[in-house]
Amino acid sequence: MKTHFKILLSLTLLLLLCSSCCKTDDEGLVIPDPVLGCLDINALNYNSLADTEDGSCRYSVATFYAKFNFFQGIPIVNIDVTINGEFIGSISDGFIWPNGPGNCSSQGTVPYQFLDSTPVDWNATLFLANGQSFSTGGIRTPSSSIECIKINVTI
Repeated sequence: MKTHFKILLSLTLLLLLCSSCCKTDDEGLVIPDPVLGCLDINALNYNSLADTEDGSCRYSVATFYAKFNFFQGIPIVNIDVTINGEFIGSISDGFIWPNGPGNCSSQGTVPYQFLDSTPVDWNATLFLANGQSFSTGGIRTPSSSIECIKINVTI
């Protein structure tokens, strides 16, 4: 009789303990705790095991740089960069990266931090020493594997 009582007491305590810390559905089945993480596959820290978005997603930085300081033999004096029509910065004469910048925050570059996985429309207006200007641009999406996306604006 004591053994049955001990088993019944243990089961009762286990049931009380579980009901206070575990969620159950209408049928009494235990509902597992959510796995928090970044659910955006375009984010650098996408978590394929997560089932609940926790707002932790991190995205690439696009770094705009000048590879050349001339366009068809004419010196480039300034380059203005816009994202979705909004000015984000300028690259001035003298900051040339023939092989690309060393990192996303190199001097003479214009960085843009993606806020989510939405593609952006970028434009660069090159101002030449003879007073002419021309534009180049494109659309860019953050990368899920490249933290620093380097974009040459002097094609």
